[in-house]
Amino acid sequence: MNDLETKEKIETDICKLERNLKQVEGIELSDLEKEVYNRAVDYKNDSKYYLEKEDFRTAFGCIEYSHGLLDAIRMVYEII
Repeated sequence: MNDLETKEKIETDICKLERNLKQVEGIELSDLEKEVYNRAVDYKNDSKYYLEKEDFRTAFGCIEYSHGLLDAIRMVYEII
């Protein structure tokens, strides 16, 4: 297994994403931005599901995709 796909790495990424999600909670998002935000949350939840199933590769892919979606919103609002 790739070091990037370990259970601990994925759990750390999930915690980081949850902190980043809180950064945009108070922002009034457009409908399209809300859709992107909601997809980021869905992928986070998918990551947790696959982590539980010990499918670390899929869990890793989901959380990284979620980070990418959320980072796009954070960039628009100059949070990062």
